[in-house]
Amino acid sequence: MATAAKKTTVKGGYIVRDAKTGRFTEVKSSSGVKKPGFKSVSAVKEASKKRHSALKRLADR
Repeated sequence: MATAAKKTTVKGGYIVRDAKTGRFTEVKSSSGVKKPGFKSVSAVKEASKKRHSALKRLADR
């Protein structure tokens, strides 16, 4: 049984997230398709936190 995934285009390739959980599952770049490493997962989580907090600040205006 295949899981649904959401592909997002980014500079130099794309990232894939699990549609159900939102977890970062795959990275495509010029060097090929790979599973994300710890640093990649951490960077995506940090960027997500920053976007979430920025949206929260805008909503609280």
